[in-house]
Amino acid sequence: MNETITISLEKICVSTNFPYGEAWIPDEDKNLLQLSSSYYINSGFGNKDLEQFWVCSQDFILSRGEGLPGRVWLSKQPEWIIDVTIESEGYFLRNQIAKAFGVKSGFSVPVITQNQVLIVLAFFTSQTHSKDTKIIEIATNKAESLGQLLFNL
Repeated sequence: MNETITISLEKICVSTNFPYGEAWIPDEDKNLLQLSSSYYINSGFGNKDLEQFWVCSQDFILSRGEGLPGRVWLSKQPEWIIDVTIESEGYFLRNQIAKAFGVKSGFSVPVITQNQVLIVLAFFTSQTHSKDTKIIEIATNKAESLGQLLFNL
C-alpha cells in the first residue's frame, strides 16, 4: 500500500509542479491522523530542505479538524493555503517548521472511498502560489483513482 501511495504522490506532484507530497493516515479508531512513511520530494527542484520539513513533521499527530490535513479529513473537501508562513500556528500547526525550511503554499485533498476518508494527501511548494482550481481538480481526480485502487486491494 505504501508504494501505491508514494506513486500517487509522485504523479500528483509532477502534474501540479508541487515538489513535495505527503500522506496522512487515520488510525484504526479513526480519531487521529498520523503522517505516513509515504512521501515524495522532487529533487529536481533543488529542495533539500523539504526532506527536513518531512522529518520534522513526523512528530505531529492531528485530531479531526486540526491543522490542514485534519480540516480536510473533517470536511472531506480540498483546502488551499496561499502562504502557510503567515498563518497562525493554530491554523497551520507546522508554521515554524515551514518558515525554517522555506515552505510557502500548500493544499490538501482527501482520498475517499464509500464516503470514508482513507487518506489525506498534502502538497507544498517553496513558492507563494494563489489558489488554482485546475491543480485542485487534477489532485482530486488522482486521489479518486487512488481511493478506487486501494478499495480494490
